[in-house]
Amino acid sequence: MKTTSPTDPSDIEGLVAEHVARCRFEQLPPAAVAAAKRSLVDVFGAMIAGRAAAGIDAMIDLVRGWGGAPQARVLGARLRAPAPLAAWCNGAMARALELDDCVDYLPIHPTAMSAPALLAAADASDGLAGRDFLCALALAQDLKIRLGQTVKRNAMQTGRNNPFKIYAAVAGLANAARLTVDETRHALGIASSYAVGDGQCAIDGSMALRVQYGNVAQGAVQAVALARLGVTGARDFLTGRYGYLTAFEPEHELGALTEGLGVEFRGATVSTKPYASCRATHPAIDLARELRARLSGAPRVQRELASITLRVSPEVDGLVGRPQEAKARPATGPAAQFSLQFTVASALLHDGFGLADSGTDALRDRDRLALAARTRVVPEPACRTGSVLGRTVLEAELNDGTVIRLECEQPSGSPQHPVDTNGLQGMLLDCVRFSGLPIENAAVERLIERVQTIESLHDVRCLMESLE
Repeated sequence: MKTTSPTDPSDIEGLVAEHVARCRFEQLPPAAVAAAKRSLVDVFGAMIAGRAAAGIDAMIDLVRGWGGAPQARVLGARLRAPAPLAAWCNGAMARALELDDCVDYLPIHPTAMSAPALLAAADASDGLAGRDFLCALALAQDLKIRLGQTVKRNAMQTGRNNPFKIYAAVAGLANAARLTVDETRHALGIASSYAVGDGQCAIDGSMALRVQYGNVAQGAVQAVALARLGVTGARDFLTGRYGYLTAFEPEHELGALTEGLGVEFRGATVSTKPYASCRATHPAIDLARELRARLSGAPRVQRELASITLRVSPEVDGLVGRPQEAKARPATGPAAQFSLQFTVASALLHDGFGLADSGTDALRDRDRLALAARTRVVPEPACRTGSVLGRTVLEAELNDGTVIRLECEQPSGSPQHPVDTNGLQGMLLDCVRFSGLPIENAAVERLIERVQTIESLHDVRCLMESLE
């Protein structure tokens, strides 16, 4: 056990714990505040739509059967459950349909595990002020991004789907609960027991990916509850001989974790998704929509388009481009969301990729499948950039031999091209329609208004109440 003080710069875990325990809303830069608000609206949309996703009913049925203290709300289920189980269900909903936010320069999702955990914890307590909630969320987003930058080989290269995300969710909860520095350090140490993250579930298009984020949200609630009751965790949970980074990510750079900690909040770099698919497909969808506009719509696309070649980085190809035949004919909704061929075909025919575009009817759509079969993905090292999305090049060959070449590095939804309030409202309304939940348009407007003025809220539980 270390004997250094929490402020000793060699004590990485102590520095992180002190930052988490003492961070307050006043430290947040305006850009981080704005980004956290945008992310909160976005994650509500993701949870609402995710309520209708496959596998969620099974989770809710299990929770109903297990019973327990009615502490926190499961969204869209008219059910209160123990806080860890509510976080489990809501966290799974948040990742179920690939709607939640992300970071373009790292393959991570900064919000989907933390916001559901914070909402469940607020529900199970005497409430949480808006400023404190927003601080906790921004802190969690920042820490997850920092950990993603600390790890030198990302999830698309290793298949380890960011098990460190548990530390970010626990940090947000510990901050909101006002744990002491020592309690926070123990909570973060306990968090290692809940670190999960395999990438094969994404490759296979399975429902396990959504369950995984529910597991993290649940684990975060439990870790903080245990620390409050005096349960201890590993003090050197990151850098000890068997700490997380040492054991699982030996290629790491600690400066990425600590530089500017408490001053820079990297949630300002979060991207909000305009399409209901893996972010790695978004540059190609943007290009497909641009090509569609040039050809004046779907009828000419179908008449004149002979073939499409998409040139992407090897990492993007490995995630959403191959195997080619399987990607061109996805068997499930999640598989469609992770297919360049299918999402591009959908965008060419329907000017985007929405929630319905990975549904059963879309998967059987002959026109869509025929166009996807004429779409080829080519991995090219030259398409690598400082972003995991890399550069995407679309080459469309028409029947008359004409070739149209388009390329994209910064897709829509990025901080450079953010989704505005009207876009977020439209997304929320689309999510409500897709979910079938009896949520009125006025409730959506009220939710957005409350998030935009969240600093003045005495209790964030009203956010969930507005959707009941």
